Amino acid sequence: MHKSGFFPRLALVNLVRNSRYYGPYLFSCGGVAAMYYILIFLSNHETLKTVRGAMYLQSLCSVGCFIVALFAAVILLYANSFVMRRRQRELGLYNILGLEKRHIALVMLWETLFCAAVVLAGGIVAGILLSKLMLLVVLQMSHLPVMFGFSVSLRGIGDTAVLFAVLLLLTLGQNLSRLCRSRPVELLHSEHAGEREPKTRRLLALAGVAALLGGYIMSFTVKNPVEAMLLFCVAVALVMVGTYCLFTAGSIAVLKRLRANKGFYYQTRHFTAVSGLLYRMKQNAVGLANICILSTMVLVTVSTTICLYIGLDRSLNEMFPYDLEFIQDLDRQPGDSMEYLEQVRREAAAAGVTAEPRYYNRYYVYCGIRNGRVQLTLDENCVHTELEIVTAEDYARLTGRAVSLARDEVLACISGLTDFPADITVAADYAGEDSLTLHIRDTITETVRHGSTTLLSGEDARIFLVAADRAAAERIVAVNPERFIRQFRVQYKLEGTHEEKLAQTEDIVFRLSRQENGIGFTSKQDQARDFYAMYGGFLFLGVFLGILFLMTTVLIIYYKQISEGYEDQRRYRICRQVGMTEKEVKASVHSQILLVFFLPLGAAGLHVLAAFPMLRKMLELFQLTDVRLFALCTAGTMLVFCAIYGLVYSLTAHAYERIVGGEARR
Repeated sequence: MHKSGFFPRLALVNLVRNSRYYGPYLFSCGGVAAMYYILIFLSNHETLKTVRGAMYLQSLCSVGCFIVALFAAVILLYANSFVMRRRQRELGLYNILGLEKRHIALVMLWETLFCAAVVLAGGIVAGILLSKLMLLVVLQMSHLPVMFGFSVSLRGIGDTAVLFAVLLLLTLGQNLSRLCRSRPVELLHSEHAGEREPKTRRLLALAGVAALLGGYIMSFTVKNPVEAMLLFCVAVALVMVGTYCLFTAGSIAVLKRLRANKGFYYQTRHFTAVSGLLYRMKQNAVGLANICILSTMVLVTVSTTICLYIGLDRSLNEMFPYDLEFIQDLDRQPGDSMEYLEQVRREAAAAGVTAEPRYYNRYYVYCGIRNGRVQLTLDENCVHTELEIVTAEDYARLTGRAVSLARDEVLACISGLTDFPADITVAADYAGEDSLTLHIRDTITETVRHGSTTLLSGEDARIFLVAADRAAAERIVAVNPERFIRQFRVQYKLEGTHEEKLAQTEDIVFRLSRQENGIGFTSKQDQARDFYAMYGGFLFLGVFLGILFLMTTVLIIYYKQISEGYEDQRRYRICRQVGMTEKEVKASVHSQILLVFFLPLGAAGLHVLAAFPMLRKMLELFQLTDVRLFALCTAGTMLVFCAIYGLVYSLTAHAYERIVGGEARR
């Protein structure tokens, strides 16, 4: 019994004999190990750290490491639990034949060591081989310079080995704990242990409906992007709770309703399927809910990141309407604005910039508003708004629309407010006597755009005013001059390719920065570097995690089908013995598979549709306001996922039929 090599050989034989269970388990673990190594490789790549914009990518990869580690634990513990359930009879037989529990524990230890060797060796080698390809892919996505050479991350190897060693030790501890509590007779007859008919748990079903509706209502009633971001995690938690509750209690209620429908239930293809599912739905429901939630995660993650990346150029145009912008803060950098303009114009000409600049004065304040009265000191009960003022002269020069206004008249463009009076009062505070009333002569739709058009932070509205002249604008500012920010802006829209524009902007900025005159500037092409790196990192991580979620989904589906196949062997053999034909058995098998297999997919699609309004609001934080683009990306992702899901269905259904059919014919 204690001969050297007996237990290792027995463990190896067990793994080979149970390859149907251990094969997908080891393949999935090896894939996750490779993914974990690649993310650590990217997040700690020394040369990549020297590239501007790469810090966004490396930060996202660090976040991805945590998510992959979490799902590695889920995959290992779930798959190990399934495998050991299938092997309970085998372990009981070992005990009956004379092996003590300590001997079986030693076999389990060797099995774990063999699994660790396969997972770590295969995963790390695959990660090393794919790491260079992934680096090139992510650099291409992020518009970063391509790096040559090949390197291996020793930290990645060490961290991957430590993570999976700890997780495999946890699975071994789980198996040994189950072995210590078990009895040989129970293990031998575990496969024949059935379930009682589950009760319809109406309170649990109602709680699930309430939680699901709560998450959906949050999505449909969210008002602004920041609120959507803050409530997103709460909505996700509610939907997850509702999903588990409804799959646990709601699925039982649906099956009982189908059983009560005599026209449906008393058909050969439906009778065995409905009755079989009903008696094991308690253990089935959690697996179905897991598939639904993981499918939703795949759809949301991939569709949003693809949409962000495709809409990047449009987002850049929203945030930076002009290629180059210089800003003079008139409070911190006092001086003649026209002299400032000439200085910028001279240096621009020296840098080869021939475009005519746009220039104007802007008065800006963040304030509150209530009943048409603008309060320049914030109040929690008011509507928070951004107030911007330009003169009629600047407005006419920038838009080509000449206007003539009296001293107390303004043109107004108001967004975020439905009802607004004909007069607007600007006051230092609501109770103060110092105030100024302005008559809104007309509303306009064309404003002087200077950047983002999305309401962010605590903003609920925006007000753009055109005053008669500089003196009229200063009268408004004089109500509370310490609150207003005065700016003189110079904007250029350049011609040429992205690289030509970048060279021009870098040259002019270098010339002006040498003079130490405190000129603030924003370059669209310069900012684009960081945004391409950030959005490219989003896309890479989104697709990477989408593959991880999909791998987990497929593994759960496969094990679920295999488990149900073995549980249904005896039942379908009895059906043949009492007169069911081969054709009727196959029809019943297909009915059972279809009854539950596409239920998680349908629920995931419903979750994505309900989350669409909240996700759309969140995308506005990235200046992506194209709803049509997001809808197309979501629809395309769903179509591709449905095709993959259908392929998985056909493969696992074939495995299920082979198990059921092979046993039933014996």
